[in-house]
Amino acid sequence: MCSPSETITPIKVSDCETNYDSSASWTTTLKYVLSAAFLSVSVLEFSLWFPFVLPGLTSAAAKTYIPAFFVYDDEHTKFDNTPWTYNTDYLLTIVMSILAIQCILARSDNDQKNQRSLRLRLYSASLLICYAISTLAGAWAHQHFLSVESLNTSRFRMFWFVCVGNVSFASCYMGLIGREVQRHFGVSGAMHMGPWWFWPAYGCYMSLTCGLGYISFKRPACDIFIAGCTQFPSTFYCLGALGIRKWPQQNSKKVAVGKETSIELVSPMYRAMYYIGFISNAPLLPVYPILVQYTDMTLGGVNTFLHTWLLLAWGMQGISLVHLCKAVSNGERRVGAATEKQQYSGGPALIYSIILAPLALMAADYARISFS
Repeated sequence: MCSPSETITPIKVSDCETNYDSSASWTTTLKYVLSAAFLSVSVLEFSLWFPFVLPGLTSAAAKTYIPAFFVYDDEHTKFDNTPWTYNTDYLLTIVMSILAIQCILARSDNDQKNQRSLRLRLYSASLLICYAISTLAGAWAHQHFLSVESLNTSRFRMFWFVCVGNVSFASCYMGLIGREVQRHFGVSGAMHMGPWWFWPAYGCYMSLTCGLGYISFKRPACDIFIAGCTQFPSTFYCLGALGIRKWPQQNSKKVAVGKETSIELVSPMYRAMYYIGFISNAPLLPVYPILVQYTDMTLGGVNTFLHTWLLLAWGMQGISLVHLCKAVSNGERRVGAATEKQQYSGGPALIYSIILAPLALMAADYARISFS
């Protein structure tokens, strides 16, 4: 609860929005265009560089991540066709589709509140549908493309682009979800929202490079891990949007039932699921080369393990997003204390530092190689 000295002001949806869409200057627009271009190009380069510099995994990565540009051969190409691989992919498709539908249906009896939650519900469902389409295309490919010759066909390339391209484009919806989470739950000013088109532009670039073959390896499964690596800016943006605030204590609320704000309706358990779900795929990048190079597990076994991991991580994302959608659909309009903005004024600098630090390490490594 806020003290009597604090100024309480209702936070309208428009208060958290910037006016880039209607009245931004050309200078501001150009700044965001250049920022989107820089982030897209540098993160793709980082994603292709990072697997080869992980401590202790340089050799395994070199043997695993061999560029293909959709040209496969008998010597290096490994593509599993066992039921364990494609059936677990189909399972992922079903679960993600169910969660996407639940996001859409996370409504209340109040049309005004439903309108307020509409974008969060649509973006959350779209992210989960991206996952569902990706795993459906992947399952079909694993089940029906049974030889190296079949992998070198335009038909496989189309299916695999759908599979990997949706993972690449998922950053778009992650970023848009982050904007909506910041709008409804974040402290005003603690995270920059930017123009709405920033994340779609980023996602389109990653999908385009995927289609052109820049995210293509002799082991097609590697494509997914590099595409997943490109999600790290939007992932941390989502985490920051929900994480940079002081949450009300659940056992100390003195709010009448039915009068809670959306923030007060968010359970700590679902917040934890949100954080874990969005960050827990990160270990898969180093885990995959370890499993295929240093263990006796079959490719079917490796894929089943990875798909189980994805089911847990994506499932937590989906369940927590359903909860957030329900909180916006059922909660009263949020309020904010005047002291909140001052308390979390360092939020943007923190998130930018987390995103730019890995890119700076890559630049330093390239400089070291150039001058050595």
